[in-house]
Amino acid sequence: MCTGSGTAGLASAIAVADMGGDVFVAASAVGFTADDRAVGSAGQRISSWLGLGVSDAETNDYLAAVSSDLGPLPSSVRDLDLPVRVVSEPPAARSGRTVAPFVGARLGDWAARCLASPYGYLHSRVSDWHSSTVQAGDGDMIAVAEIGSMTPRPGDVDASVHDWLQAQARDRGITVHAESVLNRIVFEEGAVVGAVFTTPQGQLAVRARHGVTIAADAAQLGSTAADRLPLGDTPLRVCLVSKHASRFGRVELLTSEPVGPPLPPTCRTANHRLPHSLHTTHDRSPQWRCGKVHGHPPFGQ
Repeated sequence: MCTGSGTAGLASAIAVADMGGDVFVAASAVGFTADDRAVGSAGQRISSWLGLGVSDAETNDYLAAVSSDLGPLPSSVRDLDLPVRVVSEPPAARSGRTVAPFVGARLGDWAARCLASPYGYLHSRVSDWHSSTVQAGDGDMIAVAEIGSMTPRPGDVDASVHDWLQAQARDRGITVHAESVLNRIVFEEGAVVGAVFTTPQGQLAVRARHGVTIAADAAQLGSTAADRLPLGDTPLRVCLVSKHASRFGRVELLTSEPVGPPLPPTCRTANHRLPHSLHTTHDRSPQWRCGKVHGHPPFGQ
C-alpha cells in the first residue's frame, strides 16, 4: 500500500508489483513544499513532508516515534533535486549478497536526508525490497532495488523520470486513486496492518499484507542540472535506495559512469600553472597568486 502518487510513491508501487504483489496507491492530502522540511517537531516535520494533515492521535504518535532520532534536516536547495549517485559497479554484477557493516548512528542522518527530499519515502517495515548491496563512489554502502533504466531529458531530468515512472505504472496496470486521501493508519498490537482512506464515497479501509509506504506526493520540485549526469545518452538506473535496517529511503538515479565534466580549478595563473608550494606565493608577484594568506585561513576557506 502506498500513499503519495509522486515519484517515490510510483517507484515503490512498481517495486511491489514486480515482486508479484497487489498494490493500492492513494494520493497525499497536499503536496510537498520547500518550507515543509523544517517546521515544528520531528513528528510534525514528517507529517508535513508527507502531506498528511492527519488528526488521528495514534497515527501521529507513530510518525513521531519513527522520526524520533532525526537530527537537523538539510536545508540546501540541492535537496530538492533528484539525487544522482555514482556506484562502483551495477547491482547485477555482484554475485550473492553482501552484508554491509552496520553503523546505527548513521541511520538518523540518512533518515533526515530522505525527509529533506521530495523523493523520499517511509516504509512501515524494515524491508529490503529484494535489494542488492552496492558500494557508492564515495565508499558508502547502500541497499538498492532497481526499477529500470532510462535516459532522462537533460533539460528536464526530474519531470522526465516521473513521466517514465507513470508509463511504467500504467504498463503494470497500477491504478492511482487520486481522490483517496489517507485518514489514519491502522494498528494491531502496535504493528501497522493497514490504513483508512477518505474517498468521495466515504471511508475505505484497506488491509496491508506487506506494510504501508508513505511518500511525498510531489511529482517533482527540483531541476537536476545536466552537468550532474553522465556525458552522452548514457541510461541511468532508477532505483529505490535505502540503508540496511532503515525504514527511510528515496528514489535516486544510479550510474557507473563518471558524472559530468571535471570542475576547473578555482585559482589559475596566467600560464595555467601553480607553484608546488603555496607557501612560496606570499612573496611572488600578483599574477602568481590569487591572494595573500597570513597564518591559517578561517575555517571553511
